[in-house]
Amino acid sequence: MGTPSEEVVGQLLRARADRGIFRSFAVRRLHGKLSFSFAWLREQPFRLVFDARRDTLEFRNLLPNLPAREPMYKDLRAFLKSRCDSALPEHRRADPTKVRLRARNRRASVSVFLESLDGDWDYAVARALKLANEIFLGFLRGPYHEYMVHNFGEPED
Repeated sequence: MGTPSEEVVGQLLRARADRGIFRSFAVRRLHGKLSFSFAWLREQPFRLVFDARRDTLEFRNLLPNLPAREPMYKDLRAFLKSRCDSALPEHRRADPTKVRLRARNRRASVSVFLESLDGDWDYAVARALKLANEIFLGFLRGPYHEYMVHNFGEPED
């Protein structure tokens, strides 16, 4: 694949696909980065981009149709910050000495980033996947159910 970190990240994601966690798993190189595509969480398509130069994992366009001025975007950014709070149980917390979390909104499409601060890709990949899971199964479940209905086909009831 390329650099040692690209090899590790690729192996970690491939292992999850081999265990059946992801479906339709594919990888390709795009502008010097690795782009992983897979179906996950109720068969939703995901795109995870690994940038070895910046030490980042990016869930590209994770949340579509979300203008930057919407309160939901502000709430998402606060949610990401809260994931590093020491009050959270360790298994749900992102260690701020190991990773940095952030969101970017471009043309009303939100990407979520995890930057590895120490090169521990096993931790970073696991934390990135847990973060996406918590966004969909925690953050979006309650007050943003209507968003889920309109953008991800969530049942209305």
